[in-house]
Parts: sequence; structure tokens; C-alpha cells
Amino acid sequence: MGSVGRVLYPGRFQPFHNGHAYAIGWLLERYDEVVVAVGSAQEGFTCQNPFTGGERVEMIRSYTKARGIDGRVWIITVPDIRMPPAWTSYTLSLSPRVEAVASGNPQVLDPFKWLGLKTIEIPLEKPELYKGTVIRGFMAKGLEWRHLVPEEVAYFIDEIGGVERVRRVCSSEGR
Repeated sequence: MGSVGRVLYPGRFQPFHNGHAYAIGWLLERYDEVVVAVGSAQEGFTCQNPFTGGERVEMIRSYTKARGIDGRVWIITVPDIRMPPAWTSYTLSLSPRVEAVASGNPQVLDPFKWLGLKTIEIPLEKPELYKGTVIRGFMAKGLEWRHLVPEEVAYFIDEIGGVERVRRVCSSEGR
């Protein structure tokens, strides 16, 4: 059904939400495997990046295992180096070999395209709702957010006290 090969899907996944889940499904219809690159992996316990790299790996892994696709999804962590052209090469050096790079964000794709890689723009599913800033904002304000993430991710966030963390780190940063 899908084409042979492997595609890189970079993002921060703060948290992993239904839009990310849709993107992985869309990519698996076209590729044998997806390499999920968890960016800003060195960050955690901030308003913009409340979850650690390891916690985000656990969120994604719980989702892929529950869906029976864990054998087709690789998960790697990539720290920031604040130089987009260098970060793209750095990311590729940490990743298994890929034929293309996919994202719903053209700004993420541009440096990969600049390096000469094949890039794929993923159609976004409900981008006004499936967005980390929106979900973290709902958490910080005590609004309902669970319907915006896969069930396994909601359970994981509850298990680690994630909502309380988001409220704490976002209020301490004056947001």
C-alpha cells in the first residue's frame, strides 16, 4: 500500500496530540516507516516545553504500541543547537537513513529543502485545536484538553502530574 522507505517527522510534541497522530497515520500510508524526531529534547519544565524529551518519547511510544504500529515508528531525540541549517544536518546524523522529511510546518521543511532533501508538507488536521500551545493553554487555564490527545497520552500526562506542571511552570513565567 505505502511506498517503500522511511520518512523523518520532526517536531517538539509538547504534548503529542491528535494532529501528530493523524500525521503519523498519513505518513504510514505512504512510507514503510516513520522516524519521529523529538526536537528541543534538552528542554523540559518550561512553559513552552513542559515535558522532557524522555517523557515525550514515552507519550509517543504509548500511542504507537496501543495502535500496533510501534514496529514501523522509530523515535529519536534531538537537542536544539539554535542554527537551523546545522540542526538539519545534526538531526539527519542522529536519525536512521530517510528518503524524505515531512512536517506540517513549512519553516521546519525549508532548511531540509535547502540541503537538497525531498520534503513533504503534511496536511494539517484541525490546526486551530491540535496545536501544543492551545493544549498547554487549556491545561494552564483548567479547561478540558483530553479530547485533543490520544487516550494513552492523556493517561500518561495524568500519571506524571503534567497538568499541574504546566500550570506551575506557566504561572512562574508570568503567562
